[in-house]
Amino acid sequence: MSWYLYRLRAHRPDFASTMSEAETATMMEHVAYWRGPFAEGRVLIYSPVADPDHSWGMCVVKAESEAELEQLRANDPAHLADIGTIDWLLLPFPVAVEVPTHA
Repeated sequence: MSWYLYRLRAHRPDFASTMSEAETATMMEHVAYWRGPFAEGRVLIYSPVADPDHSWGMCVVKAESEAELEQLRANDPAHLADIGTIDWLLLPFPVAVEVPTHA
């Protein structure tokens, strides 16, 4: 398995501050969706990014194949609602230092 960067780039630069009620609801579904893979240990981190030039979010995902990555994207509520462009950095991280979780 390798780690990959998942990036959701909103269709408009000020999306984070101008979301409609429907977009806000979709983004809440998006956050809930990623809680599943996060709880399974398949996601290291997911977060909006405070980029003043354009709204976007990121996720670092562990996967065995591009097909697995595509399945994650295909089921993402943000993708289904066409909130923005989702792309993968399909080059795996050569060395990923995983921080152990403490229960």
